[in-house]
Amino acid sequence: MSFLQPWMLFALPLAALPVIIHLINQRRYQTTQWAAMMFLLAANRMNRGYARIRQWTILALRTMVIAALIFAVGRPLSSGLIGGAIGGNGSANTIVLLDRSPSMQQRDASGELTKLQSGVAKVTQTLTTLDAQRIVLIESNRSEPKELSKASELLDVPESGPSDASADMPAMMLAALDHIRDGELGQTDVWIVSDLRESDWSAKDGRWASLRDAFAEFGRRVRFRLLAFPESESVNRSIRVSDVVLRSSGDDPHLTLSINLIGNQDAQAKTQTVPITIEIEGARSTVEVAFDGSSAELKGHRIAVPREQGRGWGRVSIPADANGADNDFYFTFDVAPPRRSLIVTDDDQVGRVLKLAAEIPSDVDVQCVADVVSPDGLAAVDWQTIAMVLWHGDVSKSERATIERFVGRGGTVIFLPGPNGNGTNGNGTDGNAELPFGVKWGAWQAEKDPVSIASWRGDADLLSATLSGTSLPVGGIRIERFAAIDGEVTPLATLVGGKPLLGRVATPRGGVYLLATTPSADDSSLAADGVVLYVMIQRALESGARSLRNIGQQTSGESDADAAANFNPIASRDDRMSTERAFTAGVYVDDAKWLAINRGRAEDQSPVVDDTAVDQLFGDLVLDRIDQSAGNTNSIVEEVWRAFLVIMLIAMIGEACLCLPRHTVDSRSSLPKGVAA
Repeated sequence: MSFLQPWMLFALPLAALPVIIHLINQRRYQTTQWAAMMFLLAANRMNRGYARIRQWTILALRTMVIAALIFAVGRPLSSGLIGGAIGGNGSANTIVLLDRSPSMQQRDASGELTKLQSGVAKVTQTLTTLDAQRIVLIESNRSEPKELSKASELLDVPESGPSDASADMPAMMLAALDHIRDGELGQTDVWIVSDLRESDWSAKDGRWASLRDAFAEFGRRVRFRLLAFPESESVNRSIRVSDVVLRSSGDDPHLTLSINLIGNQDAQAKTQTVPITIEIEGARSTVEVAFDGSSAELKGHRIAVPREQGRGWGRVSIPADANGADNDFYFTFDVAPPRRSLIVTDDDQVGRVLKLAAEIPSDVDVQCVADVVSPDGLAAVDWQTIAMVLWHGDVSKSERATIERFVGRGGTVIFLPGPNGNGTNGNGTDGNAELPFGVKWGAWQAEKDPVSIASWRGDADLLSATLSGTSLPVGGIRIERFAAIDGEVTPLATLVGGKPLLGRVATPRGGVYLLATTPSADDSSLAADGVVLYVMIQRALESGARSLRNIGQQTSGESDADAAANFNPIASRDDRMSTERAFTAGVYVDDAKWLAINRGRAEDQSPVVDDTAVDQLFGDLVLDRIDQSAGNTNSIVEEVWRAFLVIMLIAMIGEACLCLPRHTVDSRSSLPKGVAA
């Protein structure tokens, strides 16, 4: 048990006052032997044992009255779920880290409260009980501190409501650390409300180690209270559109949809039929899909659209289940513009191969165009119509700025080393080997025997497996010579010996790749084994072509929150404020572009961080964990001073009863007749 006013416990010795007074009274008079009194005492000896018990019981009850009064004034807290972790008035500062991700919208079996609502209510109730004064909220959307005037404000601010954006728990912890440092805070309690999803906590993220070390410097000054909701949904399904294509040519204009259903049950569960509602700009239709509890796919579903339809939006939805946040998915569609590629090279052979790979469309309804130009012909290029650039050779300073603007618009560029490699032009002078984005080419390296590719990334990006799961024949490519890549890149393919063959440069928008060889027969077999080169270029082209479309698809939280506040909603949740649009699923108009915003893919099915991993994340930091479930309304902590007042009242009544005078019998009636006292 703990107390909100623990200093009152220093008054507990006062409970011994009745005993002390009793002992003092016993020594107050000197005992004198007197025959008559001795006779009376002898006559009363038979009742002495009862009298002592009664006397000590009265003393005990009086002691209990004083002790119960002291405890009640000390405002005791029930031990409850949090044990004796909370004591005193709590810390002078409180920081609440609130996970608002879609998985926190799971409801209990009765469907009354979500995890998020339960967590906010419990923290509010606890902080109110503890009389917390300086409260700061750091929620998962912005990870920025927000001062609250009182605990009950947590229930009202929009920043504590549901969101469709995933949480970044390391970023929230970092924001709390910065707030404590900047404010030079003293004793601080950090409350964390989360369902411990791996996609939100990123337990393998390198930031945790530095966070743990930084918080350890505060010692016991900073304490963490983890209010966890690790319980998974009993039965839940999520829906997602994997592909949407508008085919407006011919006599049958229609929309083709591919829809995925994902469940959290065993694939061997009983197959059931799930109705999917498809809404195209207000017009609704329903299609039923057989679902085995684990996954299902509706591929190539056709929906007729008006012939003049050039752009539109839609939504797919499934019936309500444990979590309503993943039951809808928005999408947009339009007529795809031509995918135009620009190939910059002075080498005819290289230009011819790249042009062939870029011009053959992967979709019959998509037009692909490729132009081959030399660096001297760039002045006539209309960059606003280009989706992808294949740049073979050196890049001048003025050209770097042009390429950076192109990538910033969302375009894709693949650099290939020129014949001079490191740009020395063979005469030892400094050339233009430096590329934009902090990377540059090193010297060409030629091995005696062709080098094969040792490893490549097959789960994502340009060399990922096909939709059917078949891997690309990357391992069959032979490299005769290659250029070194200098700078920070993420390797997508690595040669035997560890040198990168294909790497990607991290950029906020667009795509920047470096291919360390060329399709020339003297450099590699990329042209002869054309599948890998073709797929790689078509994927880069498709990615860059998205920047030319009047529609877009974004994950919640990707857009700048302030800019998104000016989005014009076409279809969205009505209960969200404009400041939350970057984190709310729906269809919005950004200038002339239509954007469909949805939850991240990881929110559809993400495991929970296990207990061991959570303990490792916090290490030796002071952590108290309380596991809860959605809809649980039991208090984390509760004042029980009323119980002590009741005890005090009962003790007082008992003491009063024992102090009542004993019933006496009329002495005269007990005397024999004729005898006078």
